[in-house]
Amino acid sequence: MVFQKKRISNSLNFMEKITAFILRIRYLTIIMVVLLTVLLGYQIKDLKVNADVLGYLPDDDGAAMLFSRIGEDYGGNELIIIGLEGESVFSYEMLDIVRKVTDSVRMVSGIGYVTSLTNVIDIRGADGFIEIGRLIDEYDIPQDEEVLAELKEYAFSKAMYRGNLVSEDGTATLVVAKVLGDANRTEVVEQIQERLKNLQFAGSIYYGGMPVTLLELSRTIIHDVKFIAPIAFILISLMLALGFRSRRGVLLPMLTVVIAIIWTMGLISMLGYALTLLTNVIPVILMAVGSAYAIHVVNRVNEKMQELKKEALKEAITGVMIPVMLASLTTIIGFLSFIAGSYLTMIREFGIFTAIGIAFSLLLTLVFLPALMSIFDNFKRKAANETSSSFIRYISRFFSSLALGNQVVLISIWALIIVVSIWGITRIERRVDLVDYFKKDNQVQQSEGLLRTKFNGSMPLYIKIKGDMQSPEVLHAMKKTQTFMAQFEYIPYSQSVADLIEEMNSAIGEGMFVPDDKTKIIQLWMMLDGQEIMDQLVNYTLDEGIIQANISTTDLEVLREIEENFEVYTKENSNEIVQMEVTGIPIMFKRLDDSIIKSQIYSLVIAILLVVVFVSLLQGSFLNGLLTIIPVGVTLIVLFGTMGITGIPLDIATVLTGSVTIGIGIDYAIHFMTQFVNFYQKNFNTRESIAGAINSSGRAIIINVFSVTVGFAVLLFSNLVPLQRFGFLIAVTMIVSGLAALTLLPAALLLTSGKLEKSFRKKLKV
Repeated sequence: MVFQKKRISNSLNFMEKITAFILRIRYLTIIMVVLLTVLLGYQIKDLKVNADVLGYLPDDDGAAMLFSRIGEDYGGNELIIIGLEGESVFSYEMLDIVRKVTDSVRMVSGIGYVTSLTNVIDIRGADGFIEIGRLIDEYDIPQDEEVLAELKEYAFSKAMYRGNLVSEDGTATLVVAKVLGDANRTEVVEQIQERLKNLQFAGSIYYGGMPVTLLELSRTIIHDVKFIAPIAFILISLMLALGFRSRRGVLLPMLTVVIAIIWTMGLISMLGYALTLLTNVIPVILMAVGSAYAIHVVNRVNEKMQELKKEALKEAITGVMIPVMLASLTTIIGFLSFIAGSYLTMIREFGIFTAIGIAFSLLLTLVFLPALMSIFDNFKRKAANETSSSFIRYISRFFSSLALGNQVVLISIWALIIVVSIWGITRIERRVDLVDYFKKDNQVQQSEGLLRTKFNGSMPLYIKIKGDMQSPEVLHAMKKTQTFMAQFEYIPYSQSVADLIEEMNSAIGEGMFVPDDKTKIIQLWMMLDGQEIMDQLVNYTLDEGIIQANISTTDLEVLREIEENFEVYTKENSNEIVQMEVTGIPIMFKRLDDSIIKSQIYSLVIAILLVVVFVSLLQGSFLNGLLTIIPVGVTLIVLFGTMGITGIPLDIATVLTGSVTIGIGIDYAIHFMTQFVNFYQKNFNTRESIAGAINSSGRAIIINVFSVTVGFAVLLFSNLVPLQRFGFLIAVTMIVSGLAALTLLPAALLLTSGKLEKSFRKKLKV
C-alpha cells in the first residue's frame, strides 16, 4: 500500500481507537459532565455585568490614564446631566423645580459637585468692588415677572450660562453632577432617578451623560441574557425538529450546547470576569454554533444506523470526528484572532471565552454525546428508522441537481453578486457613538438629542495644564489655548480658572483680561478661595489645572480633527513654564475607531491565513485548502457589501462579523470537502463525488444553516442596535456561506476536476 493510503488508514485506525476509548468510559464521562456542570453552574450566581466600554481601555493607554487621574483629582470626570424642559426656564415654577432637583442630587452618595442655575457662581462688580455670589438665591427665588425678565437677560449675556446651563431659546436647563472617581456610577444614577421619580413637574425630564448610558447598557445586557437566549433555544429547537423529525434530533444537540453555555458562563464568573456588551451574546453564539457539531454527529449516526451494521455508532463517530474537529478548530481560530490588534480588552475577552465555549461544545459533542447514545439502547433501535425530513431531502436533491447543472451559469451569478457587493463595500461607514447603540425611543437617545441640539453636548474634553496656576504666563497660556479651542465650531465653550480671573479683573473695572502682575492675580485669587468651582479647575497645591469643555458631536472626522490638532498643539506649546496634555472621551472614541479598523484587518488576515494552512495540512492538499476557503471568501465580500448597501456601520459589535463569518462559515465547506474527498478517493469521478457529498453532508449543512441563521436572527430582538445589526449580518452570511458551499464550491471543483484528478493520482500513486 502506498504512503498516502497508509496515512489515511493510520488516521482512521487512530480515530477508531479514540472512539472505542470514548465508548468504553461512557459512564465515567457522564458522571464527570454532571459534576462539572453542577460546579460551574453554581458559579453563575455570582456573574456580574460591566457595561463600561471605556473601562476596557488598555492599562497602558496614556489618554485613558490621564482621563482617570483627572477624575480623581478634580471631583470626577464623568457627568450625570439632568435636563429639564418646559415652557420657560425663567419662571418661578421652573426655577423652583431646578432647586429641588439640585438639592436632591446633592444628597446622593458618590456625587462630587452639582451645578445648576440655582447654585452656579456669579461674579459682579460695582463701584470698584467685587461681589461673588450665586446667579439665583436658592432660598429666595424671584417671583416678580420683571425681575425674572432681567435675570434672563443677564444670564443670556454671559457665555458661562448661555448654552451651558440654559438653552438659547430659554425652554430648557441643566443640572450637572460630577461623579466621584471611586463611586459606582450606575448605582449613583439609580439613586438619582429614584429620588426624582415622584417629582411633580409638568415638563419633560431627561437623563444624560456617560454614567446614564452605562446604566442603560447594563439593564439591556441583563434583559438580553434573560430574554434573547431562551428565544434562541426555542427557535433552534424548532429548526432541529423540522430537520430531524425526532425528539433525539432536538434533545441531544440542545443538551450539549446548554451544558457548554453553563460551563462557559460559570468559568467567566469563577475567573472574576463580568458580562459585557459583547460577552453577553456568547450563549446565543454557542447555541447556534455548538448545535452544529452535534447536528453532523446525529446525522451521520442516523445514516450508519440505516445500514444496520453491528458497530454503526462506532463507525459513525469515527467517520465524523475529523471534519467536526476541523470545523470547530477553524471556528476557534476565527474567535482567537480577536486577540490581535484589539484596543479594548473587552473584545479580547469575547474572543477568548467564545473560543473556550466552542472547545467545550466540541468536547461534549465528541465525548459526552456518544456516551449518551451508547447507553440508551432505545436510541439505537429507533435511529435506524430516522432520517431527515422530506423537506430537507427535497432541498438536498435540488442543490445536487443545481450544482451538477451549468456551472458557468452558477459562477456568473456569483460573479454578479460579488461585483454588487464590492460596490457596497465602498459605501461602508464607521461609527463609535455609544448613543447610537440604543433605539430611538430610549431615554439615552432622547436625552442626547436635547444635549446636542440645545446645549454644548455631553462628551468632556480636558487639557491638563501643569505649571504655577497663579503665574501670568501660565494663565495667558490657558487663555491662548481656549482661543485655539474656540475656532472649532464643535467646541462652543470652554472653562478654566483663567476665565474666573478675567471676570474678577473686569468686575473691579480694569477690563476682561488676565493681569500681567502676579501680585494682582494672587489678590484676585484670594477672593475666589473657598468657592466650590475652584476644586474643579485647579489642584490643591496650585501647580496644575485643567481646561474643560464639552463636544457636541461624535462625527469621526471631528474626532480625528480633535486628536490630530490638539495633540500637535499641546506638544508645540509645552515648555519649561507650562506643560500640556489632552484627554477626554472624544480622544478615546477616536482611538476606539482606529482599533476597530486595526482589529478588523488583523483578525481577518490572521484567521484566513491560519484556516487555509490548517485545512491544507489536515486534508493533505494546498489546492483543497484554497478550494475550501472559496465559499467563506465570497461570503466575506457579500458581508461587507451588505453593510455598505444597507447602511450598517462598522462599530464595536459589527467589527466582529468578519472573523465570526470565517470561523463559522468555513464549517460548511469543510464538511462538504471532507465527504467529497472520501468519495473521490474511491471513484475519481468529480460529478459522482459531488452528488455523494451533497446527499451525505448536504442534509446536515442545510439543517445547520437553518438553525444557525435562526439562532443569530434572534439578536434582532435585542434592545441594543449593534447587536441587532450583528445578528442580522451573521444570519445573512450563514445563508450565503451555506449556498456557496453547496453551489459555488461544486462549480469550482468541476472546473478544476483535471487538476484534482492529477493531484490525487499523484499522491495515491494510482
